[in-house]
Amino acid sequence: MLRLSGIVPPVVTPLLQHDQLDPDAVGRIVEHLISGGVNGLFVLGTTGEGPSLSYQVRYQMVERSCEAADGRVPVLVGVTDSSLAESIQLANHAESAGAAAIVAAAPYYFPTNQQAVADWFRQLADRSPLPLVLYNMPGCVRISLAVETVADLSKHPNIIGVKDSSGDLNYFQQLCDHFADNSDFAVFMGPEELIPEAVAAGADGGVCGGGNLLPHVYVNMFNAAKAGDDAEVIRVKAIVSDVFSGIYFDPDGQMNLIPALKLAMSHCGLCRAEIAPPLQSPTPDHAQQVGSQLAGILESSASPLTLAHTA
Repeated sequence: MLRLSGIVPPVVTPLLQHDQLDPDAVGRIVEHLISGGVNGLFVLGTTGEGPSLSYQVRYQMVERSCEAADGRVPVLVGVTDSSLAESIQLANHAESAGAAAIVAAAPYYFPTNQQAVADWFRQLADRSPLPLVLYNMPGCVRISLAVETVADLSKHPNIIGVKDSSGDLNYFQQLCDHFADNSDFAVFMGPEELIPEAVAAGADGGVCGGGNLLPHVYVNMFNAAKAGDDAEVIRVKAIVSDVFSGIYFDPDGQMNLIPALKLAMSHCGLCRAEIAPPLQSPTPDHAQQVGSQLAGILESSASPLTLAHTA
């Protein structure tokens, strides 16, 4: 059985245009992530703009990511969709491309309940050739997976873990407590700033969007938290705080994470700043802030990246 742990960043989807993948950039990003020490790759997640992409681009992203990873780390594929049939087809494609697992949030659009969501996940797990990681993302799909629902679904032989992006530490602690004696079921934290708290709660790993830019920082934070190195945790958390204030948040205090992250990555030559609708590019003031803050963040984090490229 696949056992997941450590830092598994949600990989950005590099685009030439909003409906055209940049395959060369996929290779650069994957190499940057693996060189940074990550334990896996999660493609077509929220940070990867999965639901905004055409199916053609999604399938291409899966193929190119698996090709670039070349078996060095497991590739997890987000199959979240409002259509169960599309999720199953993408799961089949992911398996044929060489992925290790799929990840799915609850289907969105129609109002639903815990029983209907559990039935949907069971049908997906029954028909997926790859193991399934549940994705609790209430901010996007408008339903939270109850701890009892996750516990019930964990009994399915093809459901191997959960990623929680609710940001609710009490809920996360309940998940960790429930699965503390189950080494076959992984519990992952979504919000990257909560990795130390997640490790203290018993987390198996984290899915950190900022890892696209600074993978070694999030790997160090996780490892330091696991080792009980409080001084290193404090040092690295300060860098993460700078990422939030200097990149993610605009000058008015509004979060625009994915476009700003891609802009920062474009300054470092990893990919273009192109995003898919409905997300919008950073404002001129926000773009200027990212440009002015990025060099200091790269220096303080001892990143191998340089500012040799412009957006």
